Amino acid sequence: MKLAHSILAGAALAVTMAASAQAADLLAPADPIYSSPLFDFEGLYVGATGGGALASGTPYGTLGVVVGANFAVTDGIVAGVEFQGDTYWNGGGLAAYDALALGRVGGFVADNAMVYGDLGAGFLSGTAVYAFGGGVEMAMTDQLSVRGELQGIGAFGAMPSVGKATVGLLWHMN
Repeated sequence: MKLAHSILAGAALAVTMAASAQAADLLAPADPIYSSPLFDFEGLYVGATGGGALASGTPYGTLGVVVGANFAVTDGIVAGVEFQGDTYWNGGGLAAYDALALGRVGGFVADNAMVYGDLGAGFLSGTAVYAFGGGVEMAMTDQLSVRGELQGIGAFGAMPSVGKATVGLLWHMN
């Protein structure tokens, strides 16, 4: 009788060990991590811009800097904040400057390109102004993108008095 109990206990132990080994296989992840084909516009970025502006019929050249941060709202929609600073030049040298804080929302039109709109406020040569506009940004490498942007700028309570068109090179730190 003692031999029968020993064989039965051994068989029970063998079945338990086999069941545990199979249960360990169930701990593997069900799905691999998703990798989106879309460029990663999320995170901090810095860049430089150049272009032109037309203020009250007078043309100016512009040079500026950009600092911003984006986050994904969904897989295809990106929102963020951006700070721009531009200098305005004409034949007589430095003519004006602006400093703008903008909110941005954009959507992908291709795996590496997004169209966005922006809206914000700031200063143009010491006068409080609003700014609105939009542009297209296209990824060139894993961290480098180019963009083109159009903006309207005006003093609060008045129609826009400055139209600005710039192109920029941005470095994404993601």
